[in-house]
Amino acid sequence: MFLRGLSANEIRAVHQRYGALLARRCRLLLRDRALAEDAMQELLSTLLRRGEGLRSANVPYRWLCRAVDRTCIDLLRRGRRVRGAVALEDLAEMDPIGPAPGVDAEARYAVLESLERLPEEQQMLAILLFVDGLSQGEAADELGVSRATVNRRAREIRAHFRRSVSPSEDRYDAPE
Repeated sequence: MFLRGLSANEIRAVHQRYGALLARRCRLLLRDRALAEDAMQELLSTLLRRGEGLRSANVPYRWLCRAVDRTCIDLLRRGRRVRGAVALEDLAEMDPIGPAPGVDAEARYAVLESLERLPEEQQMLAILLFVDGLSQGEAADELGVSRATVNRRAREIRAHFRRSVSPSEDRYDAPE
């Protein structure tokens, strides 16, 4: 199927309604303002070329969040690395709203701190589970994979964090 883009007026409407939220998400995931601006420009360009799916999305903001997530992950994959660690206080400035209810702030920070070091197949799942606070069932639905796959990958993500933080840490349990 050939995907078409959004019109310039539709792009303006998306930016006006969701731009600030999406830019905040870019800053949160990339932890760098310049990279976040690059990600937003790339997202808008992608929507212009092939954003047709947004028109039929049941929840446009959620669709846009996944598009932003993919854009940020692509920047990381292409070698646009985050420029050093960001202190928890600076992260709070970038994301004044903070984590969703039920999301462990330290687990969320650990994901954001090491997102670029996770294998590609784990990056989106880590965002869904530890940043957005989705349950494993919700993440499975969002990614179009089985709950068993999500469960296995979540265990791999937790093991990665345990190895990188402390062998005795148990706080990185994904919601069931």
